[in-house]
Amino acid sequence: MSSFDEIQEFVGEANRVADMSGLRGILEDTVKSLGFDYFALLHHVDLSRRSQDYVRLVQYPQAWKEQSLSQHYYSDDPILAVSQKSVAPFLWRDVPRLLPLTPRQEEILNSAHLAGMGEGVTVPVNIPGEFSGSCSFCMRTGRQIPLASLPTAQYLGCFAFQAARRLIERNSAAKPAIEEAQQRLSPRQLDCVILAGRGKSDRDVGQLLGISGQTVHQHMEEAKRRYNVATRQQLIVRALFDSQITFADLIN
Repeated sequence: MSSFDEIQEFVGEANRVADMSGLRGILEDTVKSLGFDYFALLHHVDLSRRSQDYVRLVQYPQAWKEQSLSQHYYSDDPILAVSQKSVAPFLWRDVPRLLPLTPRQEEILNSAHLAGMGEGVTVPVNIPGEFSGSCSFCMRTGRQIPLASLPTAQYLGCFAFQAARRLIERNSAAKPAIEEAQQRLSPRQLDCVILAGRGKSDRDVGQLLGISGQTVHQHMEEAKRRYNVATRQQLIVRALFDSQITFADLIN
């Protein structure tokens, strides 16, 4: 099975699950098939707070989860700190280069290693109007990270976080039905999103569609506003997850 097929299968199953337990199950299977040992989907909030309004799906060693909570590591976690400043995935081994570490943060990284947390990769998920978030995948201490799976892990992180958000929204009475309708993209916006997803510039898209590059930019910005996302990558992920476009559209 190709990476695209694997992600498409995950998206289909994630759209059908009814609760976080179901999402955890299919995510565990997909993460394992990619060669990773652990994962965590998190809104970056105080993890000692009990709430159903935040994404919090963690499959880390129990010893590390307990230590992290008891020592309040989440407030100084260098992995979370880097993800709040980045839109691109990053390897944990690069964190000391990306962030001047405090003694507390060095302690956190060392403690995680001793608790069985080895190499990892984090996919930032920062959505306007929400707490920042991330999806991380990591290995048991001593195991090498599957570098060939990193591109697929990036897609999986985005889709998994979106699936968790959707489950929370589905169970929240505060989300008006009209919001869903506002997220539907127009045919022209979908044309622009598909071509942008194929790597085309605004100028290239405009030439293909017979419109100006500025008009393409406006279509893309309006589509981002409808989904309330900050980047084109997030827009493409949301459109894929909602089945407004498919992977086949992007690779034709």
